[in-house]
Amino acid sequence: MKLNRLLLIILVCQILLLSGCWSSHEVNTLGITVCIGIDKTENGYLVSMQILNPATIASDKSARESPIVIYSVEVSNMAEVTGKIMLQLSRKINNAHLRLVVFGEDVAKEGIENILDYLARNHEFRTDYYFAVAKNSTAKEILGILTPIETVPGVDMYNSIKISEEEWASLKSMRIIELINSIMADGKNPVLTGIEIEKNNKIDSNTTAVLERTDGYSLLKLSDSGAFNKDKLIGWLDENESKGYNYITGNVKRTLEDAQIDEAKITSTIMKAKSDTKVHLSENEPSIEVKIKIEQNIASIEGKFEISSKEQKRLLDEMFAVEIKSLCEKALNKAQKELKTDIFGFGETIHRKYPKMWKKMKDNWDDIFPNLPVNITVEVDTKQLGGIGKPLFMKEEE
Repeated sequence: MKLNRLLLIILVCQILLLSGCWSSHEVNTLGITVCIGIDKTENGYLVSMQILNPATIASDKSARESPIVIYSVEVSNMAEVTGKIMLQLSRKINNAHLRLVVFGEDVAKEGIENILDYLARNHEFRTDYYFAVAKNSTAKEILGILTPIETVPGVDMYNSIKISEEEWASLKSMRIIELINSIMADGKNPVLTGIEIEKNNKIDSNTTAVLERTDGYSLLKLSDSGAFNKDKLIGWLDENESKGYNYITGNVKRTLEDAQIDEAKITSTIMKAKSDTKVHLSENEPSIEVKIKIEQNIASIEGKFEISSKEQKRLLDEMFAVEIKSLCEKALNKAQKELKTDIFGFGETIHRKYPKMWKKMKDNWDDIFPNLPVNITVEVDTKQLGGIGKPLFMKEEE
């Protein structure tokens, strides 16, 4: 009996000491941030927040009411954002569900180091959101565009980056830890996805007005890739150059490629791509060798080309290897001759293999990289030719 009383007393004391959800907040008291846009101003930043409109998201209200609200505030540094936004918003800002940070092009060119420091230091932010750069528009304009399928534009852009990276090779997602590591690394610079507004659609920053239009939505599209030198944007890679960059760096998961053989256009599905980068020394001068191995399946053939023979398959593999190597060389030439920034991590490869040599050259790497000899070889292996060996409507010659 005494033992039972003692256990009861201990249990009651533990319950009294428990704090419960002391730091929790009801959903209807929060302003949930999905996307943040950061533009440059004369005295600092214009920070825009795409915040969920709970009245629309959680009810059956008319679809003509915007699912998000954009709040913007000008600050001298990022630490002022939450406090100044609260002057406009009657809810506590919650950043735990952030999906995307969009840099305006001017901010990206000036440098994003201070912004990343704020985002990494603030415990409210998780680390699984993506980054992008607004091209030919401001970050605020990007945030104000409503998307036709996903209710919340920030979620739509996040999913688009994720799916495109897996299916189309010209894009690569970048989370904050990876971005910071790329900036801090010796001999490697980051590349971020570009987002722009379709030119044939009008821009309307008033989201309610967009909903009332009868000519459809303005559209956002993932465009070129922004190449950085440390934390500063210095130029853009187009779609083909972005693909080449991802082949060299081993970021291709799945994509489509075309090759022209005689009068036939052949499309393949890249199922596997592996890249191996090595450094070699010749007379104490480094050079880079990149070997890329591709496995693909034939997706379609337009024209007359029969692929049932070994000789035709060999020709097919060689032609696709030429096409993919051309993409890689376009990316390499852009990085070396125009942008002069090592986005491939060749300097990091030298650093790992020859640390003493790297110590001597790292301060001048931006001058050395443009003249660094790089040899790219591509090997393609076609695994599946499809259910038929020749085009369906190709007749036998009599």
